[in-house]
Amino acid sequence: MHKFEPGNAARLERAERYQLIPPAETLRKLGLRSGMTFVDIGAGTGFFARAAAEIVGPTGRVFAADLAQGMLEFMRSQGVPANMTPILSDEYSVPVSDGIADMSFMAFVAHETPDLLRFIGEAARLTGAGGKIVIVEWKKQTEEQGPPESERLAESSMMDQLAPHYTVLEHGALNASHYYVVLQPGKRP
Repeated sequence: MHKFEPGNAARLERAERYQLIPPAETLRKLGLRSGMTFVDIGAGTGFFARAAAEIVGPTGRVFAADLAQGMLEFMRSQGVPANMTPILSDEYSVPVSDGIADMSFMAFVAHETPDLLRFIGEAARLTGAGGKIVIVEWKKQTEEQGPPESERLAESSMMDQLAPHYTVLEHGALNASHYYVVLQPGKRP
């Protein structure tokens, strides 16, 4: 499985990307609110985490986890809000407490993991009662941007894998290139 190369981090901060998937607008649509605790798994450059820090405000917290030290260094170079903590993680282990998150969030990383159920199981561990697990992914189609179609995870395939283990609260298109799935944590696989 191919992982995004930290040397290409600046590509994740292009103006076109902010237009295609505006982070603050997207997070608000998915239910992020003031005072919440948000865990971004695979946070990369902090594209969503910085917007989350603004939304949750001074009474909320953001944990921005990534398994690439280079991504965390790039994130820090862009500035880290006071309520945001960058964290080096492993693919299946984020070093924060059980049940800490009101929203565990994964954008454009589910297709990179060889074991989707284990990966989502870690998000479930992090998500507290009444919280949500939110996944944003590339639609399985050919386009100039994003990973090749062969590496993308179709929404139907994701639903087939996750629906037997989690309650799917909602799912659908965010735009022409991306879809989302919102899960309620329950019994971990």
